[in-house]
Amino acid sequence: MQPEQTVSEMAAEVLERQAKARAERSGQSLEEAFAEVLKTPAGRRLGELADGPHRHQKAAQWQASLIEERAAQRAHVGVSP
Repeated sequence: MQPEQTVSEMAAEVLERQAKARAERSGQSLEEAFAEVLKTPAGRRLGELADGPHRHQKAAQWQASLIEERAAQRAHVGVSP
């Protein structure tokens, strides 16, 4: 991940890396491998992330906000009503 990379760019980079690895292992074309990667649960999530509401946000900021959100959720779950 690059400091100024957006969430969309980060997701696209991961998808491309996965597709290249699949193409090398399977002998598929890069296009076929990319289509297969997008069919996996992780590939679908990355595709949604690349096109989602956070796509223009800086990846580092987005990841930091996820950490804060998860910590807040854990704190809330640990509190008795």
